[in-house]
Amino acid sequence: MYFISTKIEIKDYKPTKLNENVGEDVRLIGTVTKISDRGDVIFIEVNQQNPVTVVLFSDDDNLRLNNGDNVEVFGEVQEYKGKNEIIAQKIRVVK
Repeated sequence: MYFISTKIEIKDYKPTKLNENVGEDVRLIGTVTKISDRGDVIFIEVNQQNPVTVVLFSDDDNLRLNNGDNVEVFGEVQEYKGKNEIIAQKIRVVK
């Protein structure tokens, strides 16, 4: 399994490339500017050059994010109501 995973390429997400990455796995690095916790769904606005909505379906109470945190997000780009968002698979705070 490890050998296979080293061959998978994850693109850095650029919000300025509208709809080019829909359906692809991407990596986004940015700063948390807004967090809306709706129970089992958390909406996180991450600002890189433009704000990007990150959706996290989670029951993980160990994730602690604050406005101003720098984060690295791995997930899949989806389009919802004409806007791109990232469905997060993994989020981590970076220094």
